[in-house]
Amino acid sequence: MNKLFILPIVLVAMSCGSNDEVASGTFDDGEGGKGSYSVSGEGDDSETVIKTDDGEVRIATGSKAVADLPMGIKLYPGAEIQSSIAGMGDGKSGAMIVFKSSDDQDEVISFYKDQMKDKGIDVQTEIKSGDMQMIGGQRSDGEGINISVIKDEDGGVTTTLMAGGKN
Repeated sequence: MNKLFILPIVLVAMSCGSNDEVASGTFDDGEGGKGSYSVSGEGDDSETVIKTDDGEVRIATGSKAVADLPMGIKLYPGAEIQSSIAGMGDGKSGAMIVFKSSDDQDEVISFYKDQMKDKGIDVQTEIKSGDMQMIGGQRSDGEGINISVIKDEDGGVTTTLMAGGKN
């Protein structure tokens, strides 16, 4: 399916604003594939869902953002979600969440190291470079997680968490 065709639909639809569904419809990708989209929310609290025969993608911000992560990984306590994207298709799912916290890098990294250990994921990658720390790992079943934590100027951190694998 021509995924570049979907992006303009998403961008146009996300620019609309209301608390209810503000845009929805169907599309043809020009290669015989069909799909549907819906957009709801307003400004920083919006959600776009795109469905095709290949799967589903959900893009959300603010209060509509995904808080449930693959593999039973928990969201950091007190995290302020900035944005998220989740998708599923071909027997696999994944999610990416960006959040802020007033805690420091070591606390966030330690929390996710414990989460990984509890879920049977060995830390296979650990990088510290300037104001950034990153850890990552993968289970034997192919599910994996990567966490990148960057110091903010205000003393807190911004974290990007990506997790996914099979459904």
